[in-house]
Amino acid sequence: MDVADNTSPNISMKIALPPGANVLIRKLSACRSPVAEPASWAEWVPGGLNNRGSLPVDYELRGILLAPVQAGGQIHVYRTHRNGTEVGGFFTSTMIVSILSDSMVETFNSIYLVIKTTVQKYYKEHE
Repeated sequence: MDVADNTSPNISMKIALPPGANVLIRKLSACRSPVAEPASWAEWVPGGLNNRGSLPVDYELRGILLAPVQAGGQIHVYRTHRNGTEVGGFFTSTMIVSILSDSMVETFNSIYLVIKTTVQKYYKEHE
């Protein structure tokens, strides 16, 4: 997969998910030149204030999309679950520099899968 240079966003593209949609977000990988390298799972403390680096690869959250997902913006989600555990909170990504497909975005640090989901689908997929 060829990813875009993260210096100039493609602001004409967005993912067709409306604010209020239930979404599943999964970090697939770091981007080609991340501002912050992903942390390892061994050193990452979920919710920790002293974590270094970006989220580990395979970090996953589920929640309610708060804003359109478009290049030049950020992913904003009211989180209901983090890595399969019910944990409320807010998630905000770094700036989206490119929309790679109808369900993948590249930010300054990461490549994310962004898909619409439901509670039933989430639990069925992760049992």
